[in-house]
Amino acid sequence: MEMGVRLLLVDDSELVRKGLRRVLQSKPGWQVCEASDGESAVEMFKAQSPDVIIMDFQMPGLNGIETAAKILAIEPSAKIVMFTQHASGALEQHAREVGVRSVVSKTDTFRMLGMIEELVAAPSTELGAV
Repeated sequence: MEMGVRLLLVDDSELVRKGLRRVLQSKPGWQVCEASDGESAVEMFKAQSPDVIIMDFQMPGLNGIETAAKILAIEPSAKIVMFTQHASGALEQHAREVGVRSVVSKTDTFRMLGMIEELVAAPSTELGAV
């Protein structure tokens, strides 16, 4: 993997972004860019073309589902993981209907890291693979 893995981290909490960035960047070759809201995330996605997007659900302005829908309208094969404290079966079903690959609780960082590794390894054409 020559260029490494480009990740877009979207969360309105600077504390969460800083902590998660530290964890993500501990992986060799993983590069992280950040956005603090949905609108910024859409612009950052257009500019950076990240391999995987890790997005919070509850944010001011556009929530994570609305932001995911906008990004997936631009690039239907975008790989998005919702990382939220509001993980539930209903949210996961709604997120998957929009095209989000997985919903992971913020209390389960290790599961989220594994999910990113799986998404990076999977070809973009494997839309249902998680």
